[in-house]
Amino acid sequence: MTASVLQQLNTGMLDATDIAEAVQNGSLTAFDVVADARTRAQSPAGRAMNAFITEDWDRAARAAAAVDRRRAAGEALGPLAGVPFSVKDVIAVAGLPITGASKAFAETVATTTAPAVQRLLDADAILIGKTNCPEFAFGVTCDSPLLGRTGNPRFPANTPGGSSGGEAASLAAGISALGVGTDFGGSVRWPAQCVGVAALRPGIGSVPGDGQVPGVGGSFGANGTVPAASPGMQGTFQTIGPMARSVRDLRSAYLIMSGAEARGVADRQESTGGLMPSAGSRRPFRITWSDGAALGPVRAEVTALMERLAAALAGDGHTVRHQPDLFADCLPPYNRLRAVDPMVDHAAAVKGREDGVTAANLQTIQASFAATAADVEIAWQAANSARSAALTQLAAVDIALLPVAGGPAGDPDGRLDIDGQTAEGWEIMGHCRAVTLTGCPAVSLPVGLSKEGLPLSVQIVAGPGGELTALDFALVLESLDI
Repeated sequence: MTASVLQQLNTGMLDATDIAEAVQNGSLTAFDVVADARTRAQSPAGRAMNAFITEDWDRAARAAAAVDRRRAAGEALGPLAGVPFSVKDVIAVAGLPITGASKAFAETVATTTAPAVQRLLDADAILIGKTNCPEFAFGVTCDSPLLGRTGNPRFPANTPGGSSGGEAASLAAGISALGVGTDFGGSVRWPAQCVGVAALRPGIGSVPGDGQVPGVGGSFGANGTVPAASPGMQGTFQTIGPMARSVRDLRSAYLIMSGAEARGVADRQESTGGLMPSAGSRRPFRITWSDGAALGPVRAEVTALMERLAAALAGDGHTVRHQPDLFADCLPPYNRLRAVDPMVDHAAAVKGREDGVTAANLQTIQASFAATAADVEIAWQAANSARSAALTQLAAVDIALLPVAGGPAGDPDGRLDIDGQTAEGWEIMGHCRAVTLTGCPAVSLPVGLSKEGLPLSVQIVAGPGGELTALDFALVLESLDI
């Protein structure tokens, strides 16, 4: 049933792979692809969705026309030729505003481009704009003081999630064919579930983190340099990752954003230029799994879904082991370190701009300096110890499976009903936060539907450097009958 969940939710929309192939073989022009995306974005439904802080259609049309001219001249095109993509507005793109969804930076224009974004541009993908998120990406919904609330185009009674909610909404609405988000505590994994798309949180260091804001010293990319990732907790654990309507698109985007394709890591290319899945994607996997109940409240239907998934995998010839406490020791130290780690770069960024920052986020930034240096050191030691233990768990298997959350998308204010209990705020993100502390790659993939018909997604976690393993396994799940 897994394939039908992802494919059914995205029926009627070409994925990035199909778009690139059509542009490369001439059955579609890049100009028409971008024009269609613009029509969707500027329709009444697209406007009401409120996903874009900045739209860049004129430049996108020029870039698309240039791709078409090159094809007509017989030139080779990049593997993402003509694919419209968008970028979360905490990632710098030269010439476009870089606001962090904050009124404090509403007039800031980046003079540099994040390397991960530049690699997509170099692959002939077409940037169409910057998307909404909560201010400074602090939130599990997508409501910013700068733009307002972004809606869920597929499930209007529910949030598109946060913090990469604008990316998720644009993908689900058929505007972007690829999205570029960031993930600290689940910020691509949770929104992907909320709207029914796929996402990859790359492992630490796999995709260049430069270009996220605020960078070191509070930089917002307007000073002529790419802001480097902060050495603090957020700078260490937050990664830039792709969101897409298919697993094969995630794989292509990852290979390009990480530079792996340029280094010859990609397995093979089709004649059209598309990046093929690895030959080992059908091998038997060693799998450990949990329903995540040790990390927080979980709906009975989520537990039942994970049990069916485990049984189907065992029946498919994989080695499957139930581990109820999987990564359970990672959540408390994540939460503790998050509370005490000084937000030095955020503080530097907002200095002198406090009036433009929401009171809640200003308080969060200021409160992060309350702990002593000794308290911070103890929190880091606990986090590193928990991470080491989790990596030991992962070393014995190929894949670990956990739900993305204890239930499906919450209401627009972020409240989630879990069999009569209400979860909200960061409590919803516990399953994602625990995986974040491992530093390992994780794919978010819809594998079932809730009683309300909302997507339920699983986290596919691989060991360090295992992005392609996680993506190969996601391809297995796509074809599995659950």
